[in-house]
Amino acid sequence: MRIGFVGTGTITRAIVTGLLHVDAPFEHIYLSPRNTDIASKLAGLDRRILVCGTNQEVLDASDIVCLAVVPQIAAEVLDALNFEDRHHVISFIAGVSISDLEQMVGKAHATIRAVPLPAVAAARGSTAICPPDEVTRQLFSYLGTPVEVADESKFDALSAVTATMASFYAVLETQAQWLVAQGIDYNSARAYLAGYSVGLAHETTNSDKPFSALVRDSMTPGGINEQLHGELSGKGAYAYYSEALDNVLRRIEGR
Repeated sequence: MRIGFVGTGTITRAIVTGLLHVDAPFEHIYLSPRNTDIASKLAGLDRRILVCGTNQEVLDASDIVCLAVVPQIAAEVLDALNFEDRHHVISFIAGVSISDLEQMVGKAHATIRAVPLPAVAAARGSTAICPPDEVTRQLFSYLGTPVEVADESKFDALSAVTATMASFYAVLETQAQWLVAQGIDYNSARAYLAGYSVGLAHETTNSDKPFSALVRDSMTPGGINEQLHGELSGKGAYAYYSEALDNVLRRIEGR
């Protein structure tokens, strides 16, 4: 497996770090020279990781080509490259459809979209893939849980829920500041909530129960979980979450 990355930013760093973390089998990884700091540090981790002089050199050396440039420069960067029918293209470029990508990469063997998240660096988390593809599935199975969908409307929906990262941390910060107001120092509050969150996340991967079942399992009649869940439900907190996701999806779809 010879993997090339056009664009060397946060996601490229996470994927390469994750592949090394799990000792995934690959022949070479070829990196774009665009971000020299990240590229040189990654190359220093393993002799099989090489920094190329140009993006075209990345393509010339690779069979799997991962596109990790920002959407604003995607057309400019990709139109300057010569793709071949041996190239298996995996795009991480947000908002650029498969049909648009296919025009940019010409005669590439396959064009796949994927949304890897930073947790792949620790081989955790999930990666959305569209359309289903054995090569892409195998690559991201080393890094967590690949989730394949057959059409881009479903892929866009999966992409939309990645907008919840900031709000997830904002909820934790709200809880931490509440604990500080009760006299607990911030570092202790943060440590407690971080461990608490890991425990809750573990429950989601420890079984195949629907989340609704986990909600019910967490509440005892008349208990404090039932109280807080009831108050938030009564104020429409969860309903507004869905409304906000609808707004994100409309933006992703260009509506």
